[in-house]
Amino acid sequence: MTDLATKPIDSEQPLDAEQPIDGVSADATDSQTRRSRKGLWLGIGIPAGLLVAAAAFAAAILIAPGVVVAGAPVGFHTVGMAADAIAKRVSDAEITVEGVTLTGAEVGASIDAKASAEQAFADHPLWNVGAWNPEPTDAAVVIDADAAADALRGVAPEMFADPVNAQVSFDGSAFVAVPAEPGTGPDLDALAEDLTAALASGDEQIAVSVEAAEVPAPVTTEAAEEFAGSLNEQAATAGFYLEETRAEELPLATIASWVVPEADPETGGFVLKADTAAIEAAIADLPARVNRDVVDAKVVTDGAGEALRVIQEGQDGFGIASTDGLPEQIAASLEQGDLSFELQGEVVPFQTQELFRRVLVDKSDGMTYLYENDQLVASYPIALGTGGPYETQTGTYSVYAQLTIQHMGSCDSQGNFVPGGRFDYCTGNVPWVTYYNGDQGFHGTYWHSNFGPGARMSHGCVNMTVAAAEHMYRFAQVGTPVTVQN
Repeated sequence: MTDLATKPIDSEQPLDAEQPIDGVSADATDSQTRRSRKGLWLGIGIPAGLLVAAAAFAAAILIAPGVVVAGAPVGFHTVGMAADAIAKRVSDAEITVEGVTLTGAEVGASIDAKASAEQAFADHPLWNVGAWNPEPTDAAVVIDADAAADALRGVAPEMFADPVNAQVSFDGSAFVAVPAEPGTGPDLDALAEDLTAALASGDEQIAVSVEAAEVPAPVTTEAAEEFAGSLNEQAATAGFYLEETRAEELPLATIASWVVPEADPETGGFVLKADTAAIEAAIADLPARVNRDVVDAKVVTDGAGEALRVIQEGQDGFGIASTDGLPEQIAASLEQGDLSFELQGEVVPFQTQELFRRVLVDKSDGMTYLYENDQLVASYPIALGTGGPYETQTGTYSVYAQLTIQHMGSCDSQGNFVPGGRFDYCTGNVPWVTYYNGDQGFHGTYWHSNFGPGARMSHGCVNMTVAAAEHMYRFAQVGTPVTVQN
């Protein structure tokens, strides 16, 4: 074509400027020849140039001849035309399944036609003669699960069995998982592979067999176990709270009566569906159950302020004015899987009352005095040691041991005297013993009733009535200071 454009002719014989035409002068011939060539140049050369450009443009945008993608011939196609041809080939393909003919569209078959066409052009452009007439290429078929299921249920319904989602139930003490059960359905991955191969082979009629495959449940046993575990883990903290203080505990059984755990196939997890009416009935008397007065703690201390024993536990006070809107609030919290519920009210924190206790034994008075925070709370007449090795020693001491009952002296386990022991006596079953100085201490005395000034009856201990000794036992603690003065 380039030769025609650069060397125009107007007859079967080429014109030669060196050969004059009969009957025409050389000058005339030359002039005519020039005019004829110009005419040919204008008449033939411009369309030929455009043809060259058109051919070059076509070579730049068309796919080479002989290219077949997924059984669709796409030679001399643009990418867009090729994409349409490939998509149509897949959509219109006649597929025989279980003796019934369906189209590719009916089974939800599709190919990324645009990407396949672009790849065909990239690998086999028209301008590359070496890329013409290649072997047919395939393209991966994708199956739309919903469309395929709808089509195949009518062909092979026995292939389908719906899976059963896992569940969560309450067994009376804890939430437990009920295992999922798998279903069955067509093996769509295998079907897609078979269609990919069949389309690539160029078959007009495609026969495929569809095998059944296990279909897992959308909500798995593992998901149920995880959700049940998350609820059970909250058993220790479930309840109603006021300002982060638990006002009332809630057993899992109570919460289980308010909710129904439901599987959520969309997320593969679970939600709790709350029964607002049941919650409302359960909390109708909540203020009466929860509201309480504050109770201060009482702690016995020594002279340095160190706690010796808690004799009364403290209790915060709670006050709930109303339960308006609370059932809906609890329901919303439950549906988020949270078993802790915040109440609107007031917490009154308890205070700790420190009780510094001390004991004074006044030998001259024959009395023992009990003080709490330097206030006299009790006084009791006593009997002291008889003197000499049995003298009740003066000094400042602290309680170091207490017993509710004890055999004193040289006694066997039954409270009988054992001769040859350290002591020359045995007193069995001595009650309410509080030791403060070696083997000297306070104790109840059931064998005499001589108490008061001048009463000298013991081997060094401070004798008291049984009732007074019990009070001493409960009043004093290990570490309570004891002063014995003349």
